[in-house]
Amino acid sequence: MERISRVWAALVAGFLASVLVPAVAWAEESGVADVVRKKKGISFGFGGIFGLICCLVVIAIIVGVVFLVIRRKK
Repeated sequence: MERISRVWAALVAGFLASVLVPAVAWAEESGVADVVRKKKGISFGFGGIFGLICCLVVIAIIVGVVFLVIRRKK
């Protein structure tokens, strides 16, 4: 189980370093962050629903992979 914890920690750190940090820096530099900050509230239009579905699918995939890894270990 300790090995799985190390792998997850490495995956999260790699994701943050390679995707999230450059994306935030680009948003700040290009002015996209200012536009997002000016929006008030949460929109539940097409984009909100699509984003919610996409998020749920990604979470389901992650849970499925973790379940399969744990099941294979036993």
